Amino acid sequence: MMKVCIVYGSKRGSTERVARAIENALRERGFETHTWNVEQNPNLDGCDLIMMGAPIYYERPLSEVLRFIKEKKGLAGKRVVVFILAMAQKFGKLGKEYTKKRYLRLMMEPIKGRIIAAKVFDGWVFRENEATIAEARSWAVEVVGGGE
Repeated sequence: MMKVCIVYGSKRGSTERVARAIENALRERGFETHTWNVEQNPNLDGCDLIMMGAPIYYERPLSEVLRFIKEKKGLAGKRVVVFILAMAQKFGKLGKEYTKKRYLRLMMEPIKGRIIAAKVFDGWVFRENEATIAEARSWAVEVVGGGE
């Protein structure tokens, strides 16, 4: 059975909520999943796939997440999936393109492992974005596979 480890950083809870939605969707399909905040400094040695998530603050991924990736030697030798939550997508097509080129790139640069997928989710501030949660669930299943 594939062991999927989801590691995230979150300031106001939206990235954690997306990470938990991903965890639940994969667990429902028979995957062994473990989810941690980067502040818990999890040991990722037994993980078959690592899903790294971060919100965007002040034009870059949350610094704790980038620091975690660097401390873990860029996740070298691991299969990695990356996701970010950003508000820039609210600014139409140009905002979406900028988000992918700038923010997603900044999240992926320190990763030395093999990135198999990357995704930008529409973030929120006050009220949970149900469409983002649904999109995260279906995307995770698509990326990881249907399960058993």
